[in-house]
Amino acid sequence: MNHSLPIQNYLQNDINQKVENNNPHGVIEQILIELKKNLSTLAYCLKDKGHMPEAKSKCFSKSLTAIYILQSSLDFKSGGDIAQNLFELYDFCKTTIIKSFSKNDFEAIFKVIDIISEILDGWKSIK
Repeated sequence: MNHSLPIQNYLQNDINQKVENNNPHGVIEQILIELKKNLSTLAYCLKDKGHMPEAKSKCFSKSLTAIYILQSSLDFKSGGDIAQNLFELYDFCKTTIIKSFSKNDFEAIFKVIDIISEILDGWKSIK
């Protein structure tokens, strides 16, 4: 019996419920949390040197998608310099992830995790 489909459905429903119950601030927080998780898994996969290619590709893709969503959600009109600085930080993270993925450089991913962690901490503090 294949248990992966019920697990996937549960996880998707859990994520959908978290997003539906949150305001826009909560949605961004959830994206940052998921981004950190995917980056951690990506770092582990890169360190493992190719033993989990599917997980590596999936986390890479999810990380870039999360960063795209975060960049797209910025309000430059209201956010001014803060929005511009966040955009540039996200762009740095995106570039670092792409380079790290192609070079199997897991250590650089930890730098990105540190940046995202700081952003997440700041985001949580403005609730």
